Amino acid sequence: MKNDPSFKLVAAVILTGVFLALFDSAHAADETATAKKRHTRTHTGTYQSSNGNSGTINSTVTRGAGETTRNGTLTNQNGQTATHTADRTYDKTTGTGTVSSSTTDFDGDTMSRQGTFTKNADGTVSSQGTLTGYHGKTATYADTTTKTATGSTTTGTIIGANGKTATVNSSVTKTAPGDVTRDTTVTGANGKTLEKEVATKINPDGTGTRIVEVTKPDGTTETRTETFAITDTGAPSKP
Repeated sequence: MKNDPSFKLVAAVILTGVFLALFDSAHAADETATAKKRHTRTHTGTYQSSNGNSGTINSTVTRGAGETTRNGTLTNQNGQTATHTADRTYDKTTGTGTVSSSTTDFDGDTMSRQGTFTKNADGTVSSQGTLTGYHGKTATYADTTTKTATGSTTTGTIIGANGKTATVNSSVTKTAPGDVTRDTTVTGANGKTLEKEVATKINPDGTGTRIVEVTKPDGTTETRTETFAITDTGAPSKP
């Protein structure tokens, strides 16, 4: 990985959790296109990691009028906080939108993303933009998302400043109402892979669990288990 900055940047993005919001522009477009009344969904809960870390989760998602905003905070067992903010806009008339996000980890380091996406005539969504990692290192990304009978699939590339390319494959599968699994694999120019699986279950009463498992290039895994409760304000939305 020493000679593959694009892989290292994407690996950092995945490990900090930002990647959950990176390759899902198709889902975001559908949400913003159909949300007519502004409403907010709040998540509060706790997490426990296999490495011994634990803490609390607080996040809000507000949708409506062609825009989705997200704000989240993790507070660990030492009282340190990590934050994530994101904003998506979507114009149903033109089929185009913008995405931006910023994440600050527990150490105070920040990474960000700026991009655009287009909903194509065949129903696919094409996205492109720039990732800025720690210490100002940048990479460009491009991807295409295709709807499936049970969710969506996304294929894309991340190109580092030195021209080396990492490939990204992601799938979202809805197995039952409230049950969603997202699998993401990043393969660097050197053939090394990083995998992340996120399984979310939301119950009818608004409580839920999320299990996140990351498999690193050396084969070791880390798991984080979250439990949370959801509160909706305004119009109801689907999980």
